[in-house]
Amino acid sequence: MSAKRWNWRLWVGLLASFLAVSLFLRLFAETRSIFWVSLALFILAGALLISGLKRAWSEPGAYRGRMAGPLLVVLSAIPLAVFAWASYEVMTKMPAARNAPRVGQKAPEFALTDASGATMTLARALTTPMKDSSGQSQTPKGVLLVFYRGYW
Repeated sequence: MSAKRWNWRLWVGLLASFLAVSLFLRLFAETRSIFWVSLALFILAGALLISGLKRAWSEPGAYRGRMAGPLLVVLSAIPLAVFAWASYEVMTKMPAARNAPRVGQKAPEFALTDASGATMTLARALTTPMKDSSGQSQTPKGVLLVFYRGYW
């Protein structure tokens, strides 16, 4: 009789779930997009845990984990519950943007500095002709502003 092999998928799934919640709790204040990274890690953890359980139960003579597998799944559910609770709390505690323009509403006049240091106003952006794909100049019908968080 050969020794049973280590069922690494169960343990890596547990570590991925703890990593996901610790990343979310530590880095949410710095970058709001960490939610999606944590969610992807939880999905990966779930896939690893399910495949580890299948492996342990379908091949009990070859792999370990029939006893530890369900326990590791329950332990992995604890970080998932903390993540779900923290996400819910963040979403309910965020203040509403009462003064933000609504969809279709014209934005108020503004002046912004671009990456090269030049000042751009809304009126100038709406009146400056731009070349389209055919090479003809046309004035834009609207402006799309993209704001990103920079650290420089």
